[in-house]
Amino acid sequence: GQVVAAPQGIVFLGPEFEAGEVRAAVEALQMRNPRSIAASEEVLDTSAFARAVASHLAAGRIVGLLWGAMEFGPRSLGHRSLLAPATDPAITELLNGCLRRSDFMPFAPVTLRAKAGEAYVGWRAEDLEAGRHMTMCYEVTPEMRSLCPAVVHVDGTARPQVVDERDGLYFQVLEAYFEESGVHTLINTSFNLHEDPIVCTPANAVSAFEGGACDVLA
Repeated sequence: GQVVAAPQGIVFLGPEFEAGEVRAAVEALQMRNPRSIAASEEVLDTSAFARAVASHLAAGRIVGLLWGAMEFGPRSLGHRSLLAPATDPAITELLNGCLRRSDFMPFAPVTLRAKAGEAYVGWRAEDLEAGRHMTMCYEVTPEMRSLCPAVVHVDGTARPQVVDERDGLYFQVLEAYFEESGVHTLINTSFNLHEDPIVCTPANAVSAFEGGACDVLA
């Protein structure tokens, strides 16, 4: 059989920023380009923040999420991610246009662990560590293909990230989205414009937002 090496431990080894640093970056954008931000609010309660982000996603918006320490490695794992609803296949064309990506580049899903067995053929509880780091590919179930077509590759597969309570705010956002929409999966792609490095700092995130990478910066 095939041997799969699953990453172990914590991969969030990069810089982390305080709320005041995020606030300063947003205020700098408001000073520089007042028309770039239609509205802003500061939400410090984690549960309320997750619900607010989920509501934007349920409304069909693309959300740039920057929180906690930056990921180390080749995948965006929810600390520097662009999130979008996966229910409309047309969202992929919209995302590719916003990010200046080529059409052939597929998008990956993030799915609640409790629902992974409904979405991916052959999913096992033992796959969770690899799944949390988006390192395995599965055929999707017919139900998943129907529910979330935007994350299904042309060959009927997907390379999911699977999250649970250990994933903190990121998990809370997806859980709140599921509670609001009934959908257990979102698009998760790296928070950057094509050929730019993934955002690291609040200033990087603001720059990507100003460049059109997302509708909402969170």
